[in-house]
Amino acid sequence: MVFCKVYLTYAAFVIFTVIVRSPCAAAANCPLPRTGCEVEYLAAVDDLVTEYLCDRFIPGATISIMKDGVVVYERGFGFADEHLTVALQPDAMMRVASVSKPMTAAAIRVLIDDGSLTLVTRAFDVGQPNGGVLPLDPFPSLGDPRLGDITINTLLGHTGGWNRGIAGDLTYREVIIANAMGIEYPPGREDVMRYILGQPLEHTPGSEYSYSNIGYLALGLIVEEISGMPLIDFIHQRVLNPLGVSQSEFEAGRTFLIHQNPREPFYHSTGTATNVFDPQGPSVLVPYGGWDHEARVGQGGQITTTRTLLAYLDARYISGSLIGLELPPSQSTAWRRNHTGSLPGTESLARQRGDGIRYAVIFNQRATSSPNNAYGIRLQIDELFDSGTIDWPADLSEPCGNPFDLNGDGVLNFFDISVLLNAMGEQCADCDNCPADLSPNCQIDFYDLSALLQAFF
Repeated sequence: MVFCKVYLTYAAFVIFTVIVRSPCAAAANCPLPRTGCEVEYLAAVDDLVTEYLCDRFIPGATISIMKDGVVVYERGFGFADEHLTVALQPDAMMRVASVSKPMTAAAIRVLIDDGSLTLVTRAFDVGQPNGGVLPLDPFPSLGDPRLGDITINTLLGHTGGWNRGIAGDLTYREVIIANAMGIEYPPGREDVMRYILGQPLEHTPGSEYSYSNIGYLALGLIVEEISGMPLIDFIHQRVLNPLGVSQSEFEAGRTFLIHQNPREPFYHSTGTATNVFDPQGPSVLVPYGGWDHEARVGQGGQITTTRTLLAYLDARYISGSLIGLELPPSQSTAWRRNHTGSLPGTESLARQRGDGIRYAVIFNQRATSSPNNAYGIRLQIDELFDSGTIDWPADLSEPCGNPFDLNGDGVLNFFDISVLLNAMGEQCADCDNCPADLSPNCQIDFYDLSALLQAFF
């Protein structure tokens, strides 16, 4: 299998693997680049992730692992660009889809702790006694009197009364909604919510569980209504900043490729779709205009790193009835929770375990076969950790140290800024080994300086 040892482009690799699938897919040296620091005692994770990507023809993924509060593993696998030539970095900013929901839930929990809300606060002010939080006028009129009974708790727990299995996901009917309301494309969050308030519910609020993007669309709007801040800013300031996450590590995603964060990869997906910003214009690649990504900030529009997800996983519940609440000091070793996310072009997994292990994985392609990527990779990673074959060291440490400590003195200070300023404007001779390229884009520029300055706050 000498060909498996040759560094091929991903496209050529796909053709080769179709011909000789099992030996190449199972080989540890499958031709996908790996970035980040190697961790000897977690080498089995390297092989597992590489094989998983190769076997499913997935262009790239990032993964981070935490043990007992220490980030012990942070790596990128595969490719970041459309043409499969640029290695995906461990700190890539990526769409996490519905793993945005726990962040939104945490923001709601903060407002409850502040005394600004309770779990039984009514979500919508639609003319019911004592009103509600969101003063939105239903379009064309109130679609169901039970909408006034929806509470913060029913939104958090996906029991608001909507059922996308019956009525479809109304948050993805942007062109239909704009046409019905006679407004510009796309309609935006508030007008989508107004349209939804004009439709009937499928269930009585609180009576049945049905996973709902609508509920977290509403929760995002509620955070903004009460706090007076954009949802992303509130989450960073009140949820993530206290955990040591800098502002540059968590953002609202953007719809179009041209507007993406410089650290964001290309999202691979098949087929084209109507551009919801210009339905009469040319079709677009599905991840780039098939929906209004900015309008999904509360339900699935956030971008971040796997390291940021670990910070959340070590601090708050990721799912279930306690979603967003702070974790107690310890859990049963058998305790496990996870949240997944999926959009055309991406899938994500955030996993909590009571044995002190947390891990997060983000892919830049959605599964094209069953099981989905998040479930499939979780089964394999959990099996590895449950096998007892990982020889965890007594003294855990981060494999790469602090990437912002450019002068290597163990602290962040002016000297790190000086190192970067002295290299400003240079091209990296080796794009995979260029410490001052913090963005990274294979050159030392303003983006690197911005990333370094953010690390100070």
